[in-house]
Amino acid sequence: MVCSAWQRLSQVSVAAMVLAASAAVVPLEAVGAQAFNYPAMQTPRASTRDYTGGIVGGAGTSFLFQWREGAGAGLHWQLDAGFADPKGQVDPLVFFGGGLGKELTRASADQPLDVLFTAAVGAAFGGNATKFRVPLGVSVGHTFDLDQGMSLTPFVHPRLSVDACGRCGPRNDSRSTLSANFDIGGHWQVNRQFGVRVAASFSGSDLVGTDETVAIGFNWTPAGLVRR
Repeated sequence: MVCSAWQRLSQVSVAAMVLAASAAVVPLEAVGAQAFNYPAMQTPRASTRDYTGGIVGGAGTSFLFQWREGAGAGLHWQLDAGFADPKGQVDPLVFFGGGLGKELTRASADQPLDVLFTAAVGAAFGGNATKFRVPLGVSVGHTFDLDQGMSLTPFVHPRLSVDACGRCGPRNDSRSTLSANFDIGGHWQVNRQFGVRVAASFSGSDLVGTDETVAIGFNWTPAGLVRR
């Protein structure tokens, strides 16, 4: 049993490194996160309904709220909202985003990985500038069942994004670029309703921030919608 679990963990780790390396070879002139510079906090399975409240550090301080809602078999939509106080001489801002997640495959006896396709659109407002993001990616990972109903899900989430900014830069002009970024994280399901989610986002975008960020979130699923 231990050997089998270790083999599955090794396969997930190898897949994570391959995906991370794939994201890294994309030109890093403008790497970022979702509506702003923060981890997407997305595990590789679709949600029936859950809420996540989190705090993000590394590029200043951000407060994040996420709502995921099931929209059919293996499909959910998502809303993000938050407030950011970037470090340096940057005004505070608010950000909003919406998106969806669609399961492409689930772990089985033949292969150990869950894969979720993600797509989103987001905007950040503040400092006399407006920034837009349209990221597409996949979240890949595996859930390991633990004792007493707990589980652990490590995941990696590489994404490509079209980024745009209005009234930005020294001349207050408009700019757009293609960026790449990826998250590495894990979700600890404490019981059937509550979980803790931690993720790091590696980025380098001159539009939304060049700093890597780390987030911790507390996740809640209503009792009536817990998966059996």
